[in-house]
Amino acid sequence: MAKIVRETPASEFNEAHARRVVEDYKNHKSMLDQTQKRTDALKAELTEMLVAYGNPDEKGNIWIDLGDVELKRERRVSKSFNSSAAEAWAKENGHWDTVKEVVEVLSEDKLLGLAWNDENIQEKVKTFYVEKETWALKA
Repeated sequence: MAKIVRETPASEFNEAHARRVVEDYKNHKSMLDQTQKRTDALKAELTEMLVAYGNPDEKGNIWIDLGDVELKRERRVSKSFNSSAAEAWAKENGHWDTVKEVVEVLSEDKLLGLAWNDENIQEKVKTFYVEKETWALKA
């Protein structure tokens, strides 16, 4: 990581120096974007090679052995629960009352409606909203 050397004390603003830093930042950001695009293109080309010429293993991964390096297209499987299908099945087969669950939660809309109609609690309701501050650099 390059260290920024200030040409003037921090209490003095040097516009020329700031412009050089901004230009350097923009150039490096552009190079980073170009590098990412090239990396993505190389990955796509390697993936095509693996699909076309690779050897699958027992887990479904696909390999190409190049001697000093092995390429692997790793198979990853995740499971997710399809609650809509399960709910439909439970209702169709008479199991809905056994598997359903009622969960009580606060309704933000109802709380705001309560505050809208009662000025005495509006300030208290405002305190339930927590502000989060973030910063982004734009050049």
